[in-house]
Amino acid sequence: MSVLRRHPLIRADISEAVNWYENQQPGLGLDFGADFLSHYHRLARDAQLYAVRFADVRRLNLDRFPYGIFYVIRPPEIWLLAVLHASRDTETVLAERRCHFRG
Repeated sequence: MSVLRRHPLIRADISEAVNWYENQQPGLGLDFGADFLSHYHRLARDAQLYAVRFADVRRLNLDRFPYGIFYVIRPPEIWLLAVLHASRDTETVLAERRCHFRG
């Protein structure tokens, strides 16, 4: 099983989404959090199942929400780069965040 490492901004990504959904409808933010966690736990064992989207970045889509978990595999670790809405400019955000793990 691989070790999951998170970019420091992952927590902010999730918090922003949870707060937005909670403001739309009470309880929906908690649903987002649960959807994220169920997918997060899959990554350690199933990371290879998801296709490379660009460069070496993979995306695992959430089931109920238009968000993806973006990550790269660097055995024995999986580096989580971002949790982003489908409408975001993901390539730009991810290029900046990948530098964190290289440095």
